[in-house]
Amino acid sequence: MRKLQRSYIREILDAINERTISFAGGLPNENLFPIQDIKKATNRVLENPLSLQYSKSQGVLSLREKIAKIYCEKFDFPTNKDEILITTGSQQAFDIIAKTFLKEELYVQSPTYIGALSAYKVLNLDIKSFDELKELESKLNPQNGFYMMSDFTNPTGRVLSNERREEVASLLNKTDTFLIEDGAYSLIDFEGTIRKPVAALYENSFHLGSFSKIVAPGFRVGWIRAKKELIDQIIVSKEAIDLHTSTFNQMILDEYMNEFDVFEHIKKVRKEYGSKMNFMAECFEKYIPSFKFKRPNGGMFIYGSFEEDSFTLAKKALENDIAFVPAQVFFHDNRKSTEARFNFTNSTFEQIERGVKKLSELLNK
Repeated sequence: MRKLQRSYIREILDAINERTISFAGGLPNENLFPIQDIKKATNRVLENPLSLQYSKSQGVLSLREKIAKIYCEKFDFPTNKDEILITTGSQQAFDIIAKTFLKEELYVQSPTYIGALSAYKVLNLDIKSFDELKELESKLNPQNGFYMMSDFTNPTGRVLSNERREEVASLLNKTDTFLIEDGAYSLIDFEGTIRKPVAALYENSFHLGSFSKIVAPGFRVGWIRAKKELIDQIIVSKEAIDLHTSTFNQMILDEYMNEFDVFEHIKKVRKEYGSKMNFMAECFEKYIPSFKFKRPNGGMFIYGSFEEDSFTLAKKALENDIAFVPAQVFFHDNRKSTEARFNFTNSTFEQIERGVKKLSELLNK
């Protein structure tokens, strides 16, 4: 029997104590959670006993309508409620799509999100990466899949240009493979720009979204946007796992969006995260000038390269109460790397400076 391994990042989070300055997890800043607004929405939802009842597998109708409206108005991607399936976090989407449609192979960007790699490895999919997009023309087919992020890729923070998006869509139209496009960070552009997804240019696609980064992750409410024929098929896999996503949590988010403008809240998130990113970048430039990186325009991470193996450095850092993620875990083949990912959203400005300075002292020993 093949031994399954836990996510490296989840293991780090378990190892963290009150002394640790953590740049490891992709945790939103809990100080930005709209707690008072959520309290009001929750109290109103509790007036309806159906909030604690079983509900439809596809998700609460009015919440699906709101998400479809976001696609129409913000992503320039015509969508209706029947093309939305509510999931228990985006993480569940990986599982039910793969179980329903993928046979053996999945192609991924390199490096790629560790949570996706973990989900697909558990399903025994043969995960492969590529160097040049043109290589995939002879490899992709209707039996396999292609997982990608277009906006503020986790871990690198890169954004695909419009030209590149069209190239990907053109390739997929030739091969008829399944596209799984993860939009976890698409609404966290520091300037407020929202780009049309590749999925809008290719019919055989799944676009994933989540309230985890834009409202709060504790709700564990995400969604899949796909054409109705695909939604009808993945509902079967969804029902086999949990019947439906929490009715209560869906209704709270739905009521929250009835009463409050979620994009006004997202503006606050973008502003705070932009400030944190710039401050962390300045700290790296001041204390560790040998760390090479580009400032991202959104998302939650700074990604760059040290002059030594980052996995070994991460171990030493954790022993000294500093946590970050070495790039090795983001490669499907666990290749060695000098690169690393740092989260800036869940630390204070003081913690960011103290942590980077402490890491600098460790490097200089």
